[in-house]
Amino acid sequence: MPLNPDPLNHFEPAASGSAMSRREFEIIYRDNWRDLYDFAISKTRDKDVAEEIVQALFVNLWEKRQQLTIANPRAYLFTAVRNRIIDHFKEKVFYDLDSACEEAAPDFPLFLEELEMLFQEAMGQLPEKTRDIFLLNRFEGKSAPEIANLLKLPARTVEYHITQALRKLKSAVRNTITLFLVICNIIF
Repeated sequence: MPLNPDPLNHFEPAASGSAMSRREFEIIYRDNWRDLYDFAISKTRDKDVAEEIVQALFVNLWEKRQQLTIANPRAYLFTAVRNRIIDHFKEKVFYDLDSACEEAAPDFPLFLEELEMLFQEAMGQLPEKTRDIFLLNRFEGKSAPEIANLLKLPARTVEYHITQALRKLKSAVRNTITLFLVICNIIF
Protein backbone atom coordinates (compact mmCIF):
# COMPACT_ATOMS: atom_id res chain seq x y z
CA MET A 1 0.00 0.00 0.00
CA PRO A 2 1.35 3.46 -0.78
CA LEU A 3 2.70 5.61 1.98
CA ASN A 4 2.61 9.37 2.49
CA PRO A 5 4.76 11.45 4.83
CA ASP A 6 3.21 12.24 8.19
CA PRO A 7 4.89 14.64 10.62
CA LEU A 8 4.43 12.25 13.56
CA ASN A 9 5.19 8.90 12.00
CA HIS A 10 6.72 9.87 8.64
CA PHE A 11 4.39 7.35 6.98
CA GLU A 12 0.70 6.88 6.77
CA PRO A 13 -1.11 4.51 4.41
CA ALA A 14 -2.29 6.30 1.29
CA ALA A 15 -5.54 5.74 -0.53
CA SER A 16 -6.25 2.07 -1.04
CA GLY A 17 -5.60 0.66 -4.49
CA SER A 18 -2.97 3.13 -5.63
CA ALA A 19 0.70 2.26 -5.95
CA MET A 20 3.43 3.89 -3.90
CA SER A 21 4.64 6.98 -5.70
CA ARG A 22 8.27 7.66 -6.47
CA ARG A 23 8.23 10.52 -3.96
CA GLU A 24 6.82 8.29 -1.20
CA PHE A 25 9.43 5.66 -1.96
CA GLU A 26 12.21 8.26 -1.82
CA ILE A 27 10.98 9.45 1.59
CA ILE A 28 10.94 5.89 2.92
CA TYR A 29 14.38 5.28 1.46
CA ARG A 30 15.90 8.52 2.76
CA ASP A 31 14.43 8.20 6.26
CA ASN A 32 15.28 4.53 6.78
CA TRP A 33 18.30 3.54 4.69
CA ARG A 34 20.99 4.54 7.21
CA ASP A 35 19.24 2.89 10.20
CA LEU A 36 18.67 -0.31 8.23
CA TYR A 37 22.27 -0.31 7.01
CA ASP A 38 23.61 0.23 10.56
CA PHE A 39 21.37 -2.57 11.82
CA ALA A 40 22.59 -4.91 9.07
CA ILE A 41 26.24 -4.06 9.79
CA SER A 42 25.72 -4.74 13.51
CA LYS A 43 24.44 -8.22 12.68
CA THR A 44 26.65 -9.20 9.73
CA ARG A 45 29.83 -7.30 10.64
CA ASP A 46 30.38 -6.85 6.91
CA LYS A 47 29.75 -3.50 5.19
CA ASP A 48 29.41 -5.00 1.71
CA VAL A 49 26.92 -7.65 2.81
CA ALA A 50 24.95 -5.08 4.82
CA GLU A 51 24.75 -2.72 1.86
CA GLU A 52 23.74 -5.53 -0.49
CA ILE A 53 20.98 -6.69 1.88
CA VAL A 54 19.51 -3.20 2.32
CA GLN A 55 19.76 -2.31 -1.37
CA ALA A 56 18.12 -5.60 -2.40
CA LEU A 57 15.30 -4.91 0.07
CA PHE A 58 14.61 -1.48 -1.42
CA VAL A 59 14.75 -2.83 -4.97
CA ASN A 60 12.25 -5.51 -3.94
CA LEU A 61 10.06 -2.91 -2.20
CA TRP A 62 9.98 -0.78 -5.37
CA GLU A 63 9.25 -3.75 -7.64
CA LYS A 64 6.40 -4.99 -5.43
CA ARG A 65 5.00 -1.59 -4.43
CA GLN A 66 1.62 -2.32 -6.07
CA GLN A 67 1.08 -5.63 -4.25
CA LEU A 68 2.27 -4.60 -0.78
CA THR A 69 0.04 -3.46 2.04
CA ILE A 70 2.19 -2.05 4.82
CA ALA A 71 0.64 -0.75 8.03
CA ASN A 72 3.97 0.15 9.67
CA PRO A 73 6.71 0.68 7.07
CA ARG A 74 9.59 1.01 9.54
CA ALA A 75 8.69 -2.24 11.32
CA TYR A 76 8.20 -3.94 7.95
CA LEU A 77 11.62 -2.80 6.72
CA PHE A 78 13.48 -3.88 9.86
CA THR A 79 11.73 -7.26 9.85
CA ALA A 80 12.57 -7.72 6.17
CA VAL A 81 16.24 -6.83 6.77
CA ARG A 82 16.39 -9.21 9.73
CA ASN A 83 14.94 -12.02 7.60
CA ARG A 84 17.42 -11.32 4.80
CA ILE A 85 20.28 -11.42 7.32
CA ILE A 86 19.05 -14.80 8.55
CA ASP A 87 18.86 -16.04 4.94
CA HIS A 88 22.40 -14.76 4.33
CA PHE A 89 23.76 -16.72 7.29
CA LYS A 90 21.85 -19.86 6.30
CA GLU A 91 23.34 -19.70 2.81
CA LYS A 92 26.79 -19.05 4.25
CA VAL A 93 26.57 -22.03 6.63
CA PHE A 94 25.42 -24.38 3.87
CA TYR A 95 28.06 -23.09 1.49
CA ASP A 96 30.79 -23.53 4.14
CA LEU A 97 29.55 -27.04 4.96
CA ASP A 98 29.43 -28.01 1.28
CA SER A 99 32.95 -26.70 0.76
CA ALA A 100 34.28 -28.47 3.84
CA CYS A 101 32.67 -31.75 2.90
CA GLU A 102 33.94 -31.57 -0.68
CA GLU A 103 37.48 -30.99 0.56
CA ALA A 104 37.09 -33.76 3.14
CA ALA A 105 35.82 -36.15 0.47
CA PRO A 106 38.63 -38.73 0.91
CA ASP A 107 37.67 -39.17 4.59
CA PHE A 108 33.95 -39.01 3.97
CA PRO A 109 33.42 -42.74 3.18
CA LEU A 110 35.17 -43.63 6.44
CA PHE A 111 32.93 -41.24 8.30
CA LEU A 112 29.83 -42.76 6.67
CA GLU A 113 30.97 -46.28 7.59
CA GLU A 114 31.45 -45.26 11.21
CA LEU A 115 28.11 -43.48 11.24
CA GLU A 116 26.35 -46.52 9.81
CA MET A 117 28.04 -48.78 12.38
CA LEU A 118 26.89 -46.49 15.21
CA PHE A 119 23.40 -46.39 13.74
CA GLN A 120 23.19 -50.19 13.49
CA GLU A 121 24.50 -50.56 17.03
CA ALA A 122 21.94 -48.06 18.34
CA MET A 123 19.16 -49.80 16.40
CA GLY A 124 20.18 -53.07 18.05
CA GLN A 125 19.80 -51.50 21.48
CA LEU A 126 16.24 -50.34 20.86
CA PRO A 127 13.41 -52.42 22.33
CA GLU A 128 12.03 -54.77 19.68
CA LYS A 129 8.63 -53.08 19.37
CA THR A 130 10.24 -49.62 19.11
CA ARG A 131 12.68 -50.87 16.47
CA ASP A 132 9.92 -52.54 14.42
CA ILE A 133 7.73 -49.43 14.51
CA PHE A 134 10.67 -47.20 13.58
CA LEU A 135 11.63 -49.43 10.64
CA LEU A 136 8.05 -49.48 9.37
CA ASN A 137 7.89 -45.71 9.60
CA ARG A 138 11.28 -44.62 8.30
CA PHE A 139 12.30 -47.42 5.96
CA GLU A 140 8.96 -48.64 4.64
CA GLY A 141 7.36 -45.19 4.60
CA LYS A 142 4.29 -46.10 6.62
CA SER A 143 2.50 -43.37 8.57
CA ALA A 144 1.75 -43.63 12.29
CA PRO A 145 -1.97 -44.37 11.66
CA GLU A 146 -1.06 -47.09 9.13
CA ILE A 147 1.34 -48.70 11.61
CA ALA A 148 -1.27 -48.43 14.38
CA ASN A 149 -3.77 -50.23 12.15
CA LEU A 150 -1.26 -52.88 11.15
CA LEU A 151 -0.07 -53.63 14.70
CA LYS A 152 -3.44 -53.02 16.39
CA LEU A 153 -2.00 -50.28 18.61
CA PRO A 154 -3.23 -46.77 19.45
CA ALA A 155 -1.74 -44.13 17.14
CA ARG A 156 -0.35 -42.24 20.16
CA THR A 157 1.61 -45.35 21.19
CA VAL A 158 3.10 -45.62 17.70
CA GLU A 159 4.07 -41.92 17.77
CA TYR A 160 5.65 -42.43 21.19
CA HIS A 161 7.80 -45.33 19.91
CA ILE A 162 8.91 -43.33 16.84
CA THR A 163 9.86 -40.38 19.05
CA GLN A 164 11.79 -42.61 21.45
CA ALA A 165 13.68 -44.27 18.59
CA LEU A 166 14.60 -40.91 17.06
CA ARG A 167 15.79 -39.59 20.42
CA LYS A 168 18.03 -42.59 21.06
CA LEU A 169 19.41 -42.71 17.51
CA LYS A 170 20.19 -38.99 17.47
CA SER A 171 21.92 -39.32 20.80
CA ALA A 172 24.00 -42.24 19.52
CA VAL A 173 25.32 -40.43 16.43
CA ARG A 174 25.43 -36.85 17.75
CA ASN A 175 29.04 -36.95 19.00
CA THR A 176 30.38 -38.46 15.77
CA ILE A 177 28.63 -35.90 13.58
CA THR A 178 29.73 -33.04 15.83
CA LEU A 179 33.31 -34.29 15.81
CA PHE A 180 33.27 -34.58 12.01
CA LEU A 181 31.95 -31.03 11.61
CA VAL A 182 34.52 -29.68 14.06
CA ILE A 183 37.33 -31.45 12.19
CA CYS A 184 36.04 -30.08 8.87
CA ASN A 185 35.97 -26.61 10.40
CA ILE A 186 39.50 -26.87 11.83
CA ILE A 187 41.03 -28.28 8.66
CA PHE A 188 39.23 -25.99 6.26
